[in-house]
Amino acid sequence: MGEASSAAHALVTRYARDGFLTRASVERAEFEVWDRLTPGRVLLVALRTLLALRAEDGRADLGRPVPGLDEEEAGLMVRTLLGDAAAAPETSRRDLITLDRLLGLLTSVIAEESLSEEAMAALLEAAEESCQAVGPWDVSDERRPQSGEMVDLGGLLVPTEPGLRIELMSSRGDGSLVGVTVIRGRTAIQVQAFRALGDTCWATVREDLARKVRGWGGSAEERVGPAGHELQAVARIQGPPGKDRQTLRVLGHDGPGWILRGIVTGVGAEPDSTEEWPYTTFQGTVVRPPSTASDTDPLIRLRQPESGV
Repeated sequence: MGEASSAAHALVTRYARDGFLTRASVERAEFEVWDRLTPGRVLLVALRTLLALRAEDGRADLGRPVPGLDEEEAGLMVRTLLGDAAAAPETSRRDLITLDRLLGLLTSVIAEESLSEEAMAALLEAAEESCQAVGPWDVSDERRPQSGEMVDLGGLLVPTEPGLRIELMSSRGDGSLVGVTVIRGRTAIQVQAFRALGDTCWATVREDLARKVRGWGGSAEERVGPAGHELQAVARIQGPPGKDRQTLRVLGHDGPGWILRGIVTGVGAEPDSTEEWPYTTFQGTVVRPPSTASDTDPLIRLRQPESGV
């Protein structure tokens, strides 16, 4: 087992034995840290895997109580972790997805499935391997996949495939390239990279964006999606009555010294959408930070690709 899955295994064993976690265990889990592989991330992926397997067998409902959760709360967590967008806002409002509740749900499912120690270890090890294969990536990360067609924009390398259309975004000020929009059908994802100045991270950016959207008369709720914590938002835009709202999904990722943000619009941003390609595009993107940059300009600028788009 790897380091993260070994630590995750110890957390499961300790929680199953004691029914609670010490402060040191919580700190070691680094739950909700998404820019690197952590025990908390392994636990979340392992639980999603188990729940998905049960759902495939028609066993989405739990057969035993979950510590710290009533039946309704446990059902909301399960539905959210299975990707039910309708359940996610209420799960977020109640702040249900915490480390202790996740472990309570995981240990309950493990007991219900009668998983042996060996099977549990194999599950956590497979979860760690799955985490290692997911981006977005820093250009220096040796784990990133080397296959697949990429559009080289200098500061970003964006995966592409037949059926996707790419449009570059220019600054209104100096005309420099500051982002890229990838489009398929009636869905688009706008991708931009920023340098992480000061204590800026995806969590602080996410909170600031939610506050601004609400301040402008829209709504914004956190949810856990395939790319980690994201915002499901409805923003006010200019337009006639009935067309002055836009539904968004805002994705984010913390890298070494940078933050990657993806804004999904169109059909793929709707709460009931099951489109996966925006997430695949976002998680396959590679960030190439500049060797020298301004201390005040957070944007990672792009360039025209040599082969055109």
